[in-house]
Amino acid sequence: MVHFIKSANIDIDLSDSYNSLKVDQSGGACPLYHDHVENYIFINDVFSDKDLQKIIKIGEASKLSKGLTSSSYNPDIRNSFVNFLYPNNITSWIFERLRSAIVGVNESYFKFDLTSLEQGLQFTRYEAPTQHYSWHIDRGMDVGIRKLSLSIQLSDPEEYEGGDLELSFGGDPVVVPKQKGLIALFPSYVLHRVTPVTKGTRYSLVCWVSGPPFR
Repeated sequence: MVHFIKSANIDIDLSDSYNSLKVDQSGGACPLYHDHVENYIFINDVFSDKDLQKIIKIGEASKLSKGLTSSSYNPDIRNSFVNFLYPNNITSWIFERLRSAIVGVNESYFKFDLTSLEQGLQFTRYEAPTQHYSWHIDRGMDVGIRKLSLSIQLSDPEEYEGGDLELSFGGDPVVVPKQKGLIALFPSYVLHRVTPVTKGTRYSLVCWVSGPPFR
C-alpha cells in the first residue's frame, strides 16, 4: 500500500446565510460557494520514452489476464488483457513518480481528500481488431473507495488506430489526446470509455487513488 497524503478534517458551516439564497433564471439557487473541482486535467513529462518502454516490459513480464467487469468476463462490455503491478524493488520508482505528480495536481485542481494507491497499478493491453472498454465509471460497490482516476498513455499513437480514451460530461465526449506519456486525471465518478482498437496494440497504465468517502 502506498500512502502519500494525510487525511484532512473539514468542518462544514451551516450558517444562517442559507436562508438568503435566491433562485436564478435557470431554476437553481445562487451558490454560497463555487465548486472549483476540475472535470479533468492532462499532464506530461512525468515519464520519459525510456521509462514508458520499461513500464511496458515490466507489465508484459507476467502473464496477463482477461479484464473483468463486476468479477465476471463480458467481452461485449470489456475486452482487454490486464496485469496488476504493486510496489516492489522493480516498480517502486513508478509509484514514487506518480505520487509526486498526484500530490501536485490534486492540490491545484481537485483538492480531494486522498490517502493511497492501495489497489496498485493496472497495466492494460488492447489489441486489434475489436478490444475496447464500453462506457463506465470507476466507482461502485465492492471496488474500494476510488476518488481520482489516472490513465497513462504508454504507446506511441503511430503504433495503433482507434483506442481513444473518451470522457463524457453530456453532449459530445472529450477525446483525450493520443500523446505518448500523457496522463489524464479525472474524478472516478466521470463516465468514460476506450473505443475499439482497430489496428495495432494500445498499452496503458491505469490507477485509482483512494481516500475517505466523499461527504
